[in-house]
Amino acid sequence: RDDVESRGLGDVYKRQLCYNIERVFHRRSFMIREKVLYELEINRGKQISGGMLAKKLGVSRAAIWKAISSLRDEGMNITSVTGGGYCLTNDDDTINEQSIHALRKTKVIGSSLIVLPEVTSTNTILKNEYSHKDEGFTVISTRQTAGKGRMGRSFTSPDGGVYTSILLKPNMPLENLSFLTILAAVAACITIENCTDLKPQIKWVNDVLFDKKKLCGILTEASIEGETGNIDYVVVGIGINVRTDISKMPKELQNIAGSISDFCENPPRRAEIAATLLNVFEECYNILCSEDGEDKILKLYDDRLCCKNETVEVYTASEHYNAICKGVNSAGNLIVQKEDGTLTILQAGEIRIKV
Repeated sequence: RDDVESRGLGDVYKRQLCYNIERVFHRRSFMIREKVLYELEINRGKQISGGMLAKKLGVSRAAIWKAISSLRDEGMNITSVTGGGYCLTNDDDTINEQSIHALRKTKVIGSSLIVLPEVTSTNTILKNEYSHKDEGFTVISTRQTAGKGRMGRSFTSPDGGVYTSILLKPNMPLENLSFLTILAAVAACITIENCTDLKPQIKWVNDVLFDKKKLCGILTEASIEGETGNIDYVVVGIGINVRTDISKMPKELQNIAGSISDFCENPPRRAEIAATLLNVFEECYNILCSEDGEDKILKLYDDRLCCKNETVEVYTASEHYNAICKGVNSAGNLIVQKEDGTLTILQAGEIRIKV
């Protein structure tokens, strides 16, 4: 400021200089805060001293205290003990970029991501604003106001869930696109298995159930190049009810939907679910892209398929009938046996569990 005054520069220049200085300090404070959060996350449940944080990050203890205060203002449960340091408690369920990055082990999927507290739809946001990003870019939210389901339906997405959309740019023929939906269902199941004691199952084609309650929904959307007919990009949306209060859902869904917290006394943190999903999804995606990958993913899918050898209701564009679920074929289509004994391959439509 003194230098500007001595040179007699105008007020406009002064204001611009002050604005630039404030931006630099704000960005530096934000970066320190994110680094502090990362250190707290990887040491979650443990005390870490302010002096140790300051030394490791190369900043002052006052900067550490300011970062801790900022994180607390966001609702994070960070305890402190005089002479003992700071601790991000195990029961803190905050979800943000740094909490996920601290648990993520992927190379591509989720290596670049954004966490938003509320969106219309993570699929819509990703398609409209981030489809130009590299493969693996991910949008995550804990609430959707206009969640999307199959066949133009809505997907109710209240607080307490983890709603994730992943950008893919696969080198595969269009007719194999359904394998990405199959992959997503498998990844969601394995994620829940890894984070809980639950063993969910898949209702063809893309619902993840436990005790016949829907814990997870999946929607795959693709953009196709008009001239070549090749896949431009794919957005895979996976919504998991983690700590969702089902009683706040519409009445017609309360007997259908379920949440992990309904079946777990100590449900996992949402950041853990989100990071685990990214880790498992990348593992499954790598399998799918490997030799005989489709067969391997189908095996994982078929092993978790519910209603096998049970009677289900089949709904197609032109028919509604009862049939016995027999499993899936090599293309991921469902094989059902009608009441007259004939086998039918379902390429589209849906099944409902017969009560």
